[in-house]
Amino acid sequence: MVGSAAGEWVADEDGAEVFVPPWWVGYDTLLAVVAFVVLFRYSGLGPAIGAITVVSVLSGILRVRAGVGVGRLLPLVAACVIARGLVGIITDNDDIYFGIGIGYKFAIAAGLVLSAPLKLNPAVDLVARTLGLSAAMRSHEEYRSAVDRIIVVFGVLLGLTAGFDIWFLGVTDPDGYVLFRYLINWPLYVAFTALSLTFLSRRLGRIPGFPGIMNLLEAQAEARSAARKRR
Repeated sequence: MVGSAAGEWVADEDGAEVFVPPWWVGYDTLLAVVAFVVLFRYSGLGPAIGAITVVSVLSGILRVRAGVGVGRLLPLVAACVIARGLVGIITDNDDIYFGIGIGYKFAIAAGLVLSAPLKLNPAVDLVARTLGLSAAMRSHEEYRSAVDRIIVVFGVLLGLTAGFDIWFLGVTDPDGYVLFRYLINWPLYVAFTALSLTFLSRRLGRIPGFPGIMNLLEAQAEARSAARKRR
């Protein structure tokens, strides 16, 4: 029996794997933002950076333990987050601290764009498992081509938002930068996800036997609900 604080892959009534994420996923990011904003206003930059660093590292560890997150890349990600935090605290300079984060963002964007032509796209398996696609559907060229295009566009979008961050950092205070960037990025990525699903649905519609994205999402939602009730 897995507690409600952990996620797991479970089998639905038809034997297909469905991932049931822990209830707190998403709230941990909000907690990091709130921690930074509150501590910056009342204690200054150093404590704010310390708090968001601790929350981010703990969140990463808990996500991996719950089956959500960067998996075996966790040590590297944690090291980068801690190094960035230490540099920010030691220098007490928000431009340096956020500048490192923007640099990371550009690097990730470049990695995502290059992952498609290098056949290393991390989204190919993740999207298929999340939607509950069959093995035949996962290996179909239409699916792989569509997901490759989505990851490239996402990489470009990430690069553009990193460029926006450079400008935004210059016109806001640190707490405003963290808060409003969160408020801007959340609807942006939700819109990207919706458009990506629409594009993926149209491309997969060319594959014989494809039931449609909405049917898949509905089936996954029902399976998650049933899995939660069985816990």
